[in-house]
Amino acid sequence: MLSRYFVLFIIYSFIGWIYETCYCTIHEKAWENRGFLYGPCIPLYGVGATLAQIIFVDLPFVHSKSPSYLTIFLGCAVGSFFLEYGTSYILEKRFHARWWDYSDLPLNINGRVCLIFTCCFGIAGIIVTQFIVPPIVSLIVIIPQIVIELLALIFMFLFGMDMALTVSALTTFAKEFERINDQINSQMAEKVEALTTNLADAKLARIEKANERKEAAFVKREMTAEKLEEIKEQLSSEAVKQWIMNATETQRGQFRHIAKFTHPVASTKSLLNKGSEYLRHRKK
Repeated sequence: MLSRYFVLFIIYSFIGWIYETCYCTIHEKAWENRGFLYGPCIPLYGVGATLAQIIFVDLPFVHSKSPSYLTIFLGCAVGSFFLEYGTSYILEKRFHARWWDYSDLPLNINGRVCLIFTCCFGIAGIIVTQFIVPPIVSLIVIIPQIVIELLALIFMFLFGMDMALTVSALTTFAKEFERINDQINSQMAEKVEALTTNLADAKLARIEKANERKEAAFVKREMTAEKLEEIKEQLSSEAVKQWIMNATETQRGQFRHIAKFTHPVASTKSLLNKGSEYLRHRKK
């Protein structure tokens, strides 16, 4: 029984990956390999669809009548709410990254869930339980149990390998970009000190000799703000470019996969965007 449900979990995860990838590829007009893992599998969809099957398809067979569409809608909507919010929270706390963000949509809670998509998942629950689950279950039933168990072992091995690779890459990249951010901040401190002592003071000295102290103060403020932003932009671009040039092809592939996620830290997200842009230019 467990091996059967695990195979179904993988199948539903794959179907969810197809849906997400097609939707995002059409929306972005460029190939988007969606999901937390490298492989064609989105566990969130697998968990949701498997639970929906157990609750609204398998269990009702014990009772006299099947649940209504309204019951399925409400159950899947509420279930998706807690599943999405909990998954988003755990992933962000563990990897400091977001795989989806509803902050721009109305009636959202911390960007993790929103009413629109919660209702969509409720409708999707009806579609899954009434039109997708029955043919898949019919197909699974005719497959010998020994084959199901073998498939479950193979899927478990591949899923475990993919999970280990993804977690390792995310952890490595988190540390690497923290190091790059620290490096940029350190270089910024040095540049600011040099800017203050060499450029600003030299210009201010000339202005002060002309007895224009108010203008000197204004120039100092304006020049410092503009120069700091310019220096930080230059340093971050150079740091990311240097990292990508020194990275292996495997690391670049991992970077492309991770860079598509929404990072809550603005400085790290900026580095990821710069790296993605640089890689796109390298392809041309």
